[in-house]
Amino acid sequence: MVVGFGFLYNTLVNKEERVNASWSQVESTMQRKLDLLPNLVKVVKAYAKHEKELLTEITSLRSNAHTTLASKDTAKLATLNTKLNTSVMKLFAIAENYPDLKSSEQFLQLQAQIEGSENRINITRMQFNEAVGLYNSAIRKMPQRLIASLGGFKKRTYFKAEEKAHKKLEIGL
Repeated sequence: MVVGFGFLYNTLVNKEERVNASWSQVESTMQRKLDLLPNLVKVVKAYAKHEKELLTEITSLRSNAHTTLASKDTAKLATLNTKLNTSVMKLFAIAENYPDLKSSEQFLQLQAQIEGSENRINITRMQFNEAVGLYNSAIRKMPQRLIASLGGFKKRTYFKAEEKAHKKLEIGL
């Protein structure tokens, strides 16, 4: 009996740690994207003097995202990431108006790295949600449910996209 209890408890601990590790991957990939943005802003500033408002918005959103990463608030991070993506897409669209910027090697490399980071963020969010699903399912099934309540295991929240993330992106230039 005690061995069975210990086995089930340890299984829940392993699943919870998988959720924590998956969230760490989301944070890490998001952090990489946030680290690239100041360089992108610098490159664009050199070419696009008239786009100060958008560059300021990206800088502000980046700062808010750093704070949100520390809070582990998945809903707020999803909202900020959507806003950040919209602003970066506007920036890429504006680059079309600046032929020298559009052909700048630095800009092209940063654009590719940011797009790659966004792909990695999507993958890590899927892995996080998969780990959350396995964990939440495990703590709801019997007899693990009893062990989960005794051990203080709580249901975890999925990383969900905002409603507007499902709509067509309007850049509004």
